[in-house]
Amino acid sequence: MGFETSVVVTIFLVSAILIATISYTTLSSSQDLLSSSVDEHYSLLNTKLQTDVQIVQSNAIIHNSTYQLSLEVLNTGSETLSSDELDVLIDGVHMPYSSASAITTWTPETYTVLNLSNLSGFGDHRVKVVTKNGICDYYSYSI
Repeated sequence: MGFETSVVVTIFLVSAILIATISYTTLSSSQDLLSSSVDEHYSLLNTKLQTDVQIVQSNAIIHNSTYQLSLEVLNTGSETLSSDELDVLIDGVHMPYSSASAITTWTPETYTVLNLSNLSGFGDHRVKVVTKNGICDYYSYSI
């Protein structure tokens, strides 16, 4: 009876060591994933806090029943942005635009001009410019 008890205790001991090893490996890799995702979260949050834009002025040119709108937008944050990664909404509708400059790098404290063509509807309108990380500015204009 002593030998059988020793074998059972040995099997339980080896099983416990295997389970502990597998558990440690799983927990260690999970901790590494969690740590890297927290670092990425803080990096994105820092970028978002340092991003800001301001629509300075608009200029509309009327062509029969449509008009062209030019928006002058200032990068007031400390992050370098890309002027081709913006979203422009007029009265809540996403609109395509072209940049007046061939250079898409938009450094802090510089302006970019966004041109929107074939717009319709006269009266009061509201435009929203949104950066790639969700920072936005609103501007109202009348035609």
